[in-house]
Amino acid sequence: MSPPLAVVGVSWRSSSTLVRSQFASIAHEIEPLASLRAAGYVTGAACITTCSRTEWIITGEQPEWAGNLLRSALSSRLPEVMPESVQVRAGAAAIHYLLRVAVGLDSVAEGEGAVGRQVLKAFEQARREGVSDGRLHRVWRHVERLIHQRRDAVPASRSLGVQALVREALRDHSPKTVAILGRGEFGLAMERSLAAVSGWTVSSWSRQSLPTLLETIAAYDAVVVCTGAASAWLELPARHRGLCIDAGSPPQVRAAPGWTSIGLDALLARPELQLSEGERERLEELVEHATSSLTSELHAPAPASMLAALDAERSSFLNEQLPALLSSLSPKEARRVRQAVGAFTHRLLLRTREASS
Repeated sequence: MSPPLAVVGVSWRSSSTLVRSQFASIAHEIEPLASLRAAGYVTGAACITTCSRTEWIITGEQPEWAGNLLRSALSSRLPEVMPESVQVRAGAAAIHYLLRVAVGLDSVAEGEGAVGRQVLKAFEQARREGVSDGRLHRVWRHVERLIHQRRDAVPASRSLGVQALVREALRDHSPKTVAILGRGEFGLAMERSLAAVSGWTVSSWSRQSLPTLLETIAAYDAVVVCTGAASAWLELPARHRGLCIDAGSPPQVRAAPGWTSIGLDALLARPELQLSEGERERLEELVEHATSSLTSELHAPAPASMLAALDAERSSFLNEQLPALLSSLSPKEARRVRQAVGAFTHRLLLRTREASS
């Protein structure tokens, strides 16, 4: 029996920045997942959205069938996108792929840590939106454990993702002064990455301070754009020389006459930043072990006897032990503590049932 998991979507290996951004724009819409969940094809769903991928993690009794249904529904929303660019992986192949993504083995900057954080955020978002399920929680726990193991196994691996690609592209042009446009999480990470390079003077700008940047832009050898607008919006003044790196998804720069322009697709097409053989082997071993463990766990039946035992212990504690522990408190304090303990043990039981379903 195949593990009840599928991964569906597009990544830097098969789709352009524009295509990935189109999928990202519908990543958290209610449909088509609501219909697939209502029909019983999908029981849980989370979506990973990064600059290099938009992929859905789904659970269901027939994962390959559910994955193909989701691909068809997504393709109908974006008819200009070739359906074959949307990849469907199901069962053990989906588990193996997802875990490789989580440790950075499917990244251009091999071994990057940022994508692992994005995967965890996808699970957190799914829980907040109420579209997760017990199986997805099990996957979440395994991914979280694997990411911690990755940090211990390969502590010195590259962990900057696209920032590392931008840094390498800038080195090809030997700038002395670099302006970063964008003060969000991505822009600040870019600033930290580039400021660490000896010989570069790096300054960071927000969209609010853009007029000042444009007035003084002749003082910069390179501009790195790290904003996150839904479409191209920035027009740079004409230059005879100058490097513009547009790291946005979708592209953020509408016009840059005279500049040498490098977009995200060009960055991702650069030679991959590689781990050492030893580092890669350690990560591959972790992924293989985690794949086997998670596959076995997803096949395991729900531990009904354990749940019954846990419920019995909960009732025994609340009814027999807790009253004696509260006897020295005032009635008001005892009531408050009893309510807090009761709520906690109830949540604990619900979480246990949810994770085992």
